[in-house]
Amino acid sequence: MLAVRWLFPDTEVRIDTRCLDCGEPILVRMHDEEILEVKPPTIVGHMNVPISKWGETSWAHK
Repeated sequence: MLAVRWLFPDTEVRIDTRCLDCGEPILVRMHDEEILEVKPPTIVGHMNVPISKWGETSWAHK
């Protein structure tokens, strides 16, 4: 989700979605590196890539 800052530079982006676990609505508003709004405030992100692989790009092309 945070990759939108590279896809839409200098643009406010609004993401409306649903939690894949419980189905509750989720809202994230961003502008470049700044997160403007998050609902609910308790949301967390998950990236299914080990920290040891974060510097590599080969996992993204598999």
